Amino acid sequence: MNKSASLLGICIVFTLLLAACSMEERKTDVVNEDIEEAEEVIDQVVIYEMESFSVVKVDSEKTLTNQENIKTIQDAFLNANKEPGVADMSDPHYKLRLGANSYYLWIHKSSGTIMNRKDTHIIYSLSEEAAQGVYKLLDNMYGKDNNDQ
Repeated sequence: MNKSASLLGICIVFTLLLAACSMEERKTDVVNEDIEEAEEVIDQVVIYEMESFSVVKVDSEKTLTNQENIKTIQDAFLNANKEPGVADMSDPHYKLRLGANSYYLWIHKSSGTIMNRKDTHIIYSLSEEAAQGVYKLLDNMYGKDNNDQ
């Protein structure tokens, strides 16, 4: 009886470890899949400043065509970490269109959050380094420092 209980315990622990590893691999599922699919074909990123989730600021559309700048955004999004729970967010600062995919972006000097418009219940956080790069890029494009909250 003791051997069976020990074996059962080992099996349960092993199963939990496998499940945890599997969940870690899928932490950036929707964002990664979209970016990876389009990684080699994105020749521009269209960016809009937002008033709210549904209202774009008038005359705020900007288009990035510089491959280094596009790579900064792609890398930041590709390496974003999925956050647990259901998203309940304030109005986004920006909307970005990368190829056929579109994302909301909340950005500050050292932090950033993105949301794939295909799934608005999940958010992804940018690393501090990635957020700084994206923040600097957008600050240069829009010429203001208003998202440092």
